[in-house]
Amino acid sequence: MVTRPRTWSISFGALVTLVVGVLSAVALAAPPIPVTARKFDHDRHVSAARASGKQAACADCHRYDASGTMRGGKEHERCAACHTYPSSCSTLKQGGPKGPARVCEICHVAKRRECLPTDLPPPPKTDSFMARFTHGKHLTLGQSIEKDCAHCHRAQAAGGGTADAPKVAAHKLCAGCHNPNGAKPTMAECATCHVEPTARTSTGSTDPFRLASFDHKAHHGASRQASCLGCHDKLVGAGESALPRPSMMGCQNKCHDGDKAFSAVGTKCTQCHRGSGPAASTRPDVTFLHEAHATRGVKIASCGTCHTLEADGRLLSPLARKEHQPCAASGCHQSEFASRATKICGVCHDAVAPWQKNTARSRSPESPEWFETIDHASHLAKMGTANGACTSCHGEKLVAGPKPGGHDGCAGCHGKGTSPAMTQCAACHSSTPAARRTASPWSVAAKFSHPTHATDARTKKTTPCLDCHASVKTAKTLATIKPPTMAACDNACHNGKVAFKTTGFDCARCHAPPKVSAGAPTAMLDEPMFDAEVGR
Repeated sequence: MVTRPRTWSISFGALVTLVVGVLSAVALAAPPIPVTARKFDHDRHVSAARASGKQAACADCHRYDASGTMRGGKEHERCAACHTYPSSCSTLKQGGPKGPARVCEICHVAKRRECLPTDLPPPPKTDSFMARFTHGKHLTLGQSIEKDCAHCHRAQAAGGGTADAPKVAAHKLCAGCHNPNGAKPTMAECATCHVEPTARTSTGSTDPFRLASFDHKAHHGASRQASCLGCHDKLVGAGESALPRPSMMGCQNKCHDGDKAFSAVGTKCTQCHRGSGPAASTRPDVTFLHEAHATRGVKIASCGTCHTLEADGRLLSPLARKEHQPCAASGCHQSEFASRATKICGVCHDAVAPWQKNTARSRSPESPEWFETIDHASHLAKMGTANGACTSCHGEKLVAGPKPGGHDGCAGCHGKGTSPAMTQCAACHSSTPAARRTASPWSVAAKFSHPTHATDARTKKTTPCLDCHASVKTAKTLATIKPPTMAACDNACHNGKVAFKTTGFDCARCHAPPKVSAGAPTAMLDEPMFDAEVGR
């Protein structure tokens, strides 16, 4: 039997994996610190140079050609002029300002931490220098400024949002102008732009009113603006450190006026604002007053300016579907919508935050401003005298049903062609209270219950409304409506046979002082007007 020598075989994929693994292990032996995390302490080097009678010049380490590109050199060349590179652990442990570990630790993590000297200072937490750029000064140069804006601020690719900070190396951007044959200062005059960093003040939170994102590309196409300064006009002449943002009023004046684009002071706040945090304070003590606005030139009689009616005659909330107009009209409260401490928003909203959906709330003024009257006689002549004619406005009172709210009771007819139309507000509403009868101290309205009288005790059928409210059939105004009389109650039911006798000694069973709530609008169409009341 012939025994062959054993041979080893390995696939190409396995070989690649092995090689990569070995190289990775070598790299991890002394891993480099990411460039963005490296911190070179300029201040310490400047102090060390001065102590030895020398001057630390920028060009000693930073060497750029005329195009702003960094010139290459041998690895470690600049540092080796002062620092000795370690050949062993004992060499690396040498302390002092020129200790080799001080230069290595800037870019590399030591393989053996026990070899580091005990006096090795921690890396600086902040940069030693900051670049100072004045937009105002550069924009005054004019001519090709739009090209120069795009040269530094490259918009993101299709579908992207804001214009990014320069993506090209900073010195290369500047070298296009600041070269030996161009604008001053030249690239060699480092101190002109680079200064010691100043402390940045922070409020601890971002501005909640600031736009979360802005799509420059989309706005450029939609607005057809060729000029960056069409929006960033405040950059011209700005100070050394000023970087003013475009204002909301600038957006409105140029595009977002409700015609070219949606109104900046309309109801689409959340389309731009996506901040967070608590809502701005409101002024719930402020109330809208028609009378006060009438003195400011507002055409109060043109109700349709603020109020919207549905097709069926239902009245919507004020300013519904009107994009905050006319409140946001120029010359009125337009600037209020751009204010962070609003006053008028509290009239309609409980909270004021442009980054939140603010629900409108309805709040009546402390005292009524509009009054109405109704011609019962003409209504009953068209609608008949059955109970249905009454319940369409007053609700199902015989079963304690609620009456229709607001204009809903009228919309069934006057929103469907019956004159006057719901848009003819002055036909019913007036700023002067309508005359009406005075409430009697002998009123039974406080104790009278319609449901207990819903069935006529004599006929066992539903009690007709007009059996008690007979005067309504001929009443043309509220003042001419006469209350039911005590005699009518006697003749109908309360004769001691069908129901208890009204002329007995149990007067308090029906009579009580009338209910009058504080500040109640006495001139509006209220319930006591149509309840039984005793007259003498």
